[in-house]
Amino acid sequence: MTNQKYEITDIAHEKYPFLHRIRALRDIGSEVKTGDLGGFVAGEWNLSYEDGDSWIFDDAIAANVAFVYEGACLRDQAIACGEAHICKGAVLSGHARAEDHAHIERAVVSGSAQVSGT
Repeated sequence: MTNQKYEITDIAHEKYPFLHRIRALRDIGSEVKTGDLGGFVAGEWNLSYEDGDSWIFDDAIAANVAFVYEGACLRDQAIACGEAHICKGAVLSGHARAEDHAHIERAVVSGSAQVSGT
């Protein structure tokens, strides 16, 4: 299956140049319109292109092999890294961080919260 949901642009993150901003190739959910820029990823493995509504907004980051899928999203300056999985409508926002083997589903994690798993 090819990625018809988003593309990874040449816009590199200022502090982490190995991360690049994404751009929607179609409308995603009710908030994202075709052409809108999103947050930053290390590669296509960070954000599902198979489901309809998962997205990385603003200056949020998905790095390493973290995966955002099943309608979940990252907002603001949230970071998912390591092998974190954000899924099933979960929202990571503010300066929240999910790392290591954290698995967040059907939850809202915000502010300066940090979640990690082993």
